Parts: sequence; C-alpha cells; structure tokens
Amino acid sequence: MGDTNDTAGRRPRLRSARDRGLQTMGRRRFVETLAAAGLGGMATLLSADDVLAAGSDQVPVVYGFAGGDGGTDGLRPLKTDVPADWFADFRAALDAHRSKRFAERDGVVASSVVPGEFGGRNAAVEVEATGAADVPERVGEVPVEVSRVDSAWSPPGSVDATGSDPGTPVPGGVACGTRETSATLAPAMYDGRRPFFTTANHVYGGDGTDHRGRPFRLVGAADSPVIGTVERGHALDDFVRVAPTNGFRPASVIRGATPNEVVGQFSRSGLATLKARGEPLEKVGITTGHTTGGIHAVAGMTCAYGQVCKRGQVKWGSEGAFDDGDSGSVNYHPDPERPGEGVLVGGFNNARTWWPGENYVWGTAAHRITERHGFTFAPSAGP
Repeated sequence: MGDTNDTAGRRPRLRSARDRGLQTMGRRRFVETLAAAGLGGMATLLSADDVLAAGSDQVPVVYGFAGGDGGTDGLRPLKTDVPADWFADFRAALDAHRSKRFAERDGVVASSVVPGEFGGRNAAVEVEATGAADVPERVGEVPVEVSRVDSAWSPPGSVDATGSDPGTPVPGGVACGTRETSATLAPAMYDGRRPFFTTANHVYGGDGTDHRGRPFRLVGAADSPVIGTVERGHALDDFVRVAPTNGFRPASVIRGATPNEVVGQFSRSGLATLKARGEPLEKVGITTGHTTGGIHAVAGMTCAYGQVCKRGQVKWGSEGAFDDGDSGSVNYHPDPERPGEGVLVGGFNNARTWWPGENYVWGTAAHRITERHGFTFAPSAGP
C-alpha cells in the first residue's frame, strides 16, 4: 500500500532529483530515483508533477487510499506534502526500529515508532520492557525511550458486550459475534470489490483460526439474527472474515461517526503525519461508545500476547477509550484533505494495555492487513 519495502533512514534528496529533469525521465528511472531519495514503495504512486509541486523543503507522500473510480485500477492514492526534515527523521526511526528487532529481546513487552512533530520533537523508538531487558539508549541518531513495566502482568479476560439494532445494510459500530461472546462490528472490508463482515478473531476464542462455517450474529437485536458465516480467522492480525448471508450486507459506514461514511484507509506515513499534526484518532465501540485520543506510535511490534509477535500495531488513546466488547472496532479520522467526504480507517482496536505504567489502545493497522492479506476498507475499481 505504498509504504512497503522502503529504503528508510535516508534523507530525501528531491531537490537534486528535480535538477536531473524528472519530467524527461523514463518511468523506471523516475521510480528508482525517488526510491533512492528515501520514498521507497511510495515512488510507484507518485508522479513528476507531485514532486515538482512540492516546495523545496517538502516531500510528497501518499497518506492514504480511497475507493477507485471507473478510470483507475485498484484503490486511488491520496497525496499530501510534508516537511522533508520530518520525513527523513521518521524514516530513520523506522529503520532503527526494524533493524534492532526490540520486541524479540528477552524482557521486552512491546516496541514501536513515535513519529516526530512538525517543528517540534524528533521521532523516537519506544520500548516497553521489564527491568531485566537490555535496551540501548540510541540507535545512531534515533533516541530509544524505555518504559519499565511490571513483569507480573497477565493477559486480559474474555470479551463482553451489549446490543444493537438489526439492519440491511449493516453498519460498523454495532454489536456482533456469537450467542456466548460479542465484539464490535467493523465497517465493510473488501477483497477487491467484494465486501465482507469483519471483527476481532478472538471473539471466537483464543488464538485459533479454525472457525469456518460458524454462524456470525447481530447481537442484541431481536432473536440475534445470523448475518454471516465465518470463512476464515486470522489470529496473528486478530480479524475474522465473514461471508454475508440471509440478505444482510456490510456497509462502509460507522454508526455514530461524523461523517459516518468510510472512504478509505491511512498508510503508515499517513498515520505518522496525523501524529505530527497533533490530530486524534476516533473510535465507536459497543461498550465505551465514541472516544477520541492522540496517536502514540506506529509500526508497533508486541510479543506480549499469544505465542507469536504481532507486527504493524498502532498505539493511540488511553485505557479509558477501550473495554471488553470494543474489540473489532476501528480507529479512524476524517480525510485530512477532504474532511467532508468521509473518514479513513487507521486500523482495528484489539486490546488495551494491561501492564502497569502504560496507558493506550493498540491493534493492527489497516495498511498491515492490506500488505499481508490484500484486504482493504474501500472497494477497488474494476470488475
């Protein structure tokens, strides 16, 4: 989704690239030039006009993706300009975080990247660790901020929830799940143009994935109607794919959001840009309702829950923004360039901190799910 396989840690050199005549380059050389300047996978989505339109001290980035139209193939990239120094600093922190693999070290609970602020503090790597963990103070020029946590933590309990109303189509933000456990329905997720229902995989219990054929219900409505059938669970990224049934269909809408239409999703750089601007994320869950909170970190990795480390995590808000039953909800923000048109999804909300000293919600980013599985929160154009 434009942020993968990047060459991080390099200062963008787009001014010199301009001098080499971007408009006259062949496409392959153009992409190679932008990738070498630090834009990585985003280079394939940018044009010479994008680069030339940016100021000499700015870098064009793809901050998200929206549904395509009849003249495009796939999702439509959303673009904006950010300060070149800020972008280079952010990429250096991503590179430091990836190279040191902090969350795989003994005693480390989780790690992530805290984007810097425009005109303010620089980016950093954030590590949560027990007293026994050996963590460096810096990686090159990138500071490493360590929070010491209690080593006696244990995973949280099962989910719980309250009800909602039935409907066809069914929006995100309502209660769903089984007769025994409930979570919050996400807005429609798409495999190309085909929508499906989705929520947290752990609503079906533990870290398992063998849920195929199990009924998926609209919880709290009269008779809790079956609105879908499970096709597959994805335990590592904690979401489940559910095929619609019985005349119900997923809607690209979040009940209780303003605006409530989902038009796409954020890239990793888009989330970092929101953090730099001090813009919050929002969510609607069936237990705590509508809440907002600032972004703490992106590109997170945690080995604290389950047998395998989880990557591509977003940390935001506070513990009070999440409770049992909110799992499966999404965090979102209005499209920064077109706020009246709809919202872009940042990712799922799957858990909250349960170890002392930390205070945030975390979950898998939408861009991570697209990179691993090809699913998106907006339909791709085409057949």
